[in-house]
Amino acid sequence: TKQRLSLEESEKKLYQMAYYDVLTGLPNKEMLTYHLDRTIEATRRNAGLIGVIFIDLDNFKSVNDAMGHSTGDIVLKQMGNKLSGCLRGEDTISRFGGDEFLMMVSNIKQLEDLQIITNRIMAVFNQPILVQDIEYFISASVGVAVYPFDGEDSETLIKNADIAMYSAKNNGKNMCVYCTTDMKNDIIKKLKLTNSIYRALDRNEFFLNYQPQVKAETKEIIGFEALLRWRNDEYGLIPPDVFIPIAEQTGLIRSIGLWVFKSACEQFKIFESIYNKELCMSINLSLEQLKDTNIAEKMHKIITSVGVNPNKLQIEITESTAFNEDPYVLQRLKDIKNLGIEISIDDFGKGYSSMSRLKTFPIDVLKIDMDFVHGISSKSQKDQAIINSIIQIAKNLNIEVVAEGVETEEQFLYLKENGCDIIQGYYFYKPMAAREIESLLKSD
Repeated sequence: TKQRLSLEESEKKLYQMAYYDVLTGLPNKEMLTYHLDRTIEATRRNAGLIGVIFIDLDNFKSVNDAMGHSTGDIVLKQMGNKLSGCLRGEDTISRFGGDEFLMMVSNIKQLEDLQIITNRIMAVFNQPILVQDIEYFISASVGVAVYPFDGEDSETLIKNADIAMYSAKNNGKNMCVYCTTDMKNDIIKKLKLTNSIYRALDRNEFFLNYQPQVKAETKEIIGFEALLRWRNDEYGLIPPDVFIPIAEQTGLIRSIGLWVFKSACEQFKIFESIYNKELCMSINLSLEQLKDTNIAEKMHKIITSVGVNPNKLQIEITESTAFNEDPYVLQRLKDIKNLGIEISIDDFGKGYSSMSRLKTFPIDVLKIDMDFVHGISSKSQKDQAIINSIIQIAKNLNIEVVAEGVETEEQFLYLKENGCDIIQGYYFYKPMAAREIESLLKSD
């Protein structure tokens, strides 16, 4: 009998380990999925609704990093208890893993009933969690999928609740978002684009356009910005703000970026052979590319093989990339600068730390964000004041100023009169194919 009791105790422990989370004591992913499968079968017979709620704690890593994992564990346990209190007896909550919780709300007659529960859940995050007399306010991104609208099996429902949760996270966090058809379609399209982008380089689907930059005083062409474009057989011309983030997330931006750099350098040599005046080429670089410890060495090899003068090249990075807190960013920029390449900051003026960090970064060119340029036409005194301040500070620091997005004579004249050096925008030239630029240079 003692042996039988010991065996039963061991089986009980194994069951607990298999289906319950050790830290919080809540059911785990496997247990919730089992209950969800059974509940779906029962609900099919009575035409009810089931809510699947995916909860991801926002920025929870910072709690672990700052206060230690033991504090983080206490917060997770307390959060599990608080969230459990939002549910009814027939509902289930699980710790899905890490800082994620998953809930199943069953026996729902109408969506309003589910909304009452999600309101309760969001209210939990308005209250602090107390650990050793210290209050921690934790917010969460919450996604909701509803059976049968968002799926008729547990895997699909959990996946779509996860999609809705990421929509909440991408739209500012600390909110609850219900899954929609558009959301699901966007994810499917993104997955297809992700698959397509892996083959885009081999299929020669990428190409470059070039937008001329002109000297404000003389209106003569003094350089170009190389602009990456992607034309896919299925989706046609895909906007950069759609495919660039995908390329960054997959890590493909590194190989694509080197292709852009090499292609732009090769084309620049052709432009130089046609035009007998000084030119420069500006090429965009992303934060992901700056994570490559050998980026400067790779660029140097391309410069050498193509035979282009590095002093006539500019690397263009966004303000948020340039002033990123990670120390490797500054070091990579210095490495690139040591090759003789100029550093240009795009979208300048959007950030809040720009002015204080100008002195520490190896910057040669500032590009005024086009939103401020467009404010000239609306007679926005604030936009004009910001433009004038940027130009004045740049002049004092011996930094060249480019205004992008210039579309009207009024904008051009204002920028010229206030000391802007270079103009880029549709008022003078739109982005063009290389052969169009070549014709333009031949006729000048």
